[in-house]
Amino acid sequence: MTANYIKNVGSGLKARLATITELLQVFALHELPSKVDVFPAAIMLLGQVDYDPTFDSDPDFIIRVIILTSNQDTPTALTLLVDFLETSGTKSVRAAIEGDKTMGGKCSDSRLVRSLGFGSTQLGRVTYLSTEFEVQIYA
Repeated sequence: MTANYIKNVGSGLKARLATITELLQVFALHELPSKVDVFPAAIMLLGQVDYDPTFDSDPDFIIRVIILTSNQDTPTALTLLVDFLETSGTKSVRAAIEGDKTMGGKCSDSRLVRSLGFGSTQLGRVTYLSTEFEVQIYA
């Protein structure tokens, strides 16, 4: 596994998520901020890595996409987060990924595996209301 390969795929996923105009900030894997001031925002974290799944040189892996909102107005924030769960439409994470499942030619294929529902995410010393998605990346 090369760091550049994962970084490039993360940049490709960032470009796909940036097509969702309601996401006001999108941070790739190598851009994890210490805090977020503009909402909603998406951050990415590396998830599970499967080494040599088909004896290819690069592994398959999961990228965790976490969409953050502030906790200040929870009912409004929850309503906003629900829109990202849609299976189609301009706010849909799934539709954004399916628009180019190769992430701009950075991987052979990808798919949105699941949403892990709503919860909270701590970044720095701030806790944000969030929803998380798992994106499977195939080398």
